[in-house]
Amino acid sequence: MNISTVKGVRMEAIAACVPENKVDNLEFAKAHFEEDMSSNIKALGVVERHVAVKEETTSMDMCVAAAEKIFAEGGVKKEDIGAVIFVTLTPDCLMPNNSTYAQHLLGLGKDVATLDINHACPGYVFGLWNAALIAQNLQKKVLLLDGDINSKYVSPWDKSTALLFGDAGTATVVTPDASAPNWHFTFMSDGSNRDAITVKLGMRYPLKKEYLDYQVWEDGGKRRFIDMYMNGRAVFDYVVDVVPEIANAFMDELETSGEEYEKLVLHQANHFMLKKLAKAIGFDHKTQMPVCMNKYGNTSSVSIPITISSELSEPVDHIFMIGMGAGLASGIADISLKGLKNLGVIEKEL
Repeated sequence: MNISTVKGVRMEAIAACVPENKVDNLEFAKAHFEEDMSSNIKALGVVERHVAVKEETTSMDMCVAAAEKIFAEGGVKKEDIGAVIFVTLTPDCLMPNNSTYAQHLLGLGKDVATLDINHACPGYVFGLWNAALIAQNLQKKVLLLDGDINSKYVSPWDKSTALLFGDAGTATVVTPDASAPNWHFTFMSDGSNRDAITVKLGMRYPLKKEYLDYQVWEDGGKRRFIDMYMNGRAVFDYVVDVVPEIANAFMDELETSGEEYEKLVLHQANHFMLKKLAKAIGFDHKTQMPVCMNKYGNTSSVSIPITISSELSEPVDHIFMIGMGAGLASGIADISLKGLKNLGVIEKEL
């Protein structure tokens, strides 16, 4: 197992932004599906979702709003930022990248480094790792933006995805601090099963007119070719069978165990699935596992930072973090949130 230890960094501030428009999942299901979906919604754990209604809204808008909240109220100065990382699978455009435009929109110095990371479910852990390494190397603060506007590529008539996904954006500042506890990371990637969760729009699948037409697929889902496809069974098996092995091995290497951590912060994929994962790695889901998918749904990689923003308003130190899913890939981290300034979740007309 490869373990990366990053010394001398801490998470200084975090904020999140969601559209103010809320979708009641029971009402949504009644409007889009003939059968009763209440049992499905209960298992998912998604009561409502925040979904953008304006066509022009993107992940950029939400992340920039979250970052501005930090600069206005978090005690972070724009001139202290040395790099911007933007984690998203829904960028404004293929080129140029989101992070470079975010630098401009936020009025940051032109000498900052800008980097985009295209990752879904485990993306925040990958982004946090890169932010920590860059902050350590530059000895400058790094602004980590993580946002996705999932509603743009999820069919409202696809039972496996329509009731699950919401829109959100976050901003995190990672700061050099020689006195901070060490952070530890490990990762797993298995691209052989990449089709378990996929959005087939790119250079291998250039846009065609017929890709915009809704059709019923073999799995029973009604969606466009460009919409997200998810094999729920394959993802479930990965999360409950493979991820616990990696997480337990990681804790063995660190000589820690579940009860030593204050919180287990997981990618908000499916409530039933998360409870099984927590139990498999020795955590109490009732006391250690904060959940926000009941309010925001699955917001892709954004779900970890929005969970911190919305559910960890009280001071928390030692946490265990797992992002898992699309790729198929996992990112696992043992970090400290000591001294974090949590500015919560703001809602905007988007």
